[in-house]
Amino acid sequence: MVHTTYSAVEAVLSPARLGRYLKAANGDKHLATRLYVWNSHICQALYLPLQTVEVAARNAIVIPVRKRFGNSWFDNPKFHNLLAQHTRAELLDTVRRQKAKRSHVTTEDHIIASLTFGFWQHLMTSSYDKQLWANGIRHSFPNAPAAADRAHIFRLLDDVRLLRNDVMHHYAIFDHKPQARYQTVLILTNYVCAETHWLMTELSQVSQVINDRPVV
Repeated sequence: MVHTTYSAVEAVLSPARLGRYLKAANGDKHLATRLYVWNSHICQALYLPLQTVEVAARNAIVIPVRKRFGNSWFDNPKFHNLLAQHTRAELLDTVRRQKAKRSHVTTEDHIIASLTFGFWQHLMTSSYDKQLWANGIRHSFPNAPAAADRAHIFRLLDDVRLLRNDVMHHYAIFDHKPQARYQTVLILTNYVCAETHWLMTELSQVSQVINDRPVV
């Protein structure tokens, strides 16, 4: 890459954004650009595993909610009263928007899919130990090790959330142990379903992309 091209790209993307890659490349502008592209490829490869674990996790977490508050838990005042103020506000706003959009055909699936990952993670905090997790996590995460508890699942969810946010906001992840963070995604997926975990390991190209780091 000629210097003028790098300078133009740097001006468009900003020196601050490319600076991290330039530092990792020891000032080699050509390598810095290749690292930037490589980081994008890692994020692209992570999309399918992240999408899968997010859907799997929220469908797992809703199990005790549905069991205690019924299939229309999202309209149940008893469930509303259980929630923290900001979480309740998110739920009520989501239900309102979905009903306005879909009218009488609004379903539980629409609500589950529309709530943020943070909403579902919040239901794994200690505030809900008695209300949702008094019987443990086994029904939601059947393949978790015997020593795993609600707090353990919460920590995994937080790791996944941080990785998800980094990927979706186009942050640099190439130098933040992407392979280890990817393994966390797979571990949590396996806790929910071994077959889904197997499918992700078969389809995912994350490890191959990570191993294909550009060199001088």
